[in-house]
Amino acid sequence: MAENTLYRIALASSDGENVNVHFGKADTFLVYSLSDESDATFFEKRSVVPVCKGGSHDEERMKENAALFEDCRYVIAERIGRAAGAHLAANGVTSMELPGSIADAVLKVQKYNQIQGLFA
Repeated sequence: MAENTLYRIALASSDGENVNVHFGKADTFLVYSLSDESDATFFEKRSVVPVCKGGSHDEERMKENAALFEDCRYVIAERIGRAAGAHLAANGVTSMELPGSIADAVLKVQKYNQIQGLFA
């Protein structure tokens, strides 16, 4: 039987209810603790400096922002570009594009994590 390990996810949200912001444009991420068999519990709100400005990216700031989530297993946003995804992956974080309600995103992450656990 799989261990019911707690992990964290960070979600880009402007309203606290929906995943509705691009990773590079987000200034706020909501971090939750959860397991595959438990409800998500709010952990904290993290503020970051947005890295997308007028079609260009601040690569160093993107790297710094990605490092802020190294304690999270997943970062979820409405959209995540390749460069941001690569920086997150370099910190051991899986990025996902899951626009919609936070509740739906949490359920999808839990299912995904359970499936990944089958191959571990």
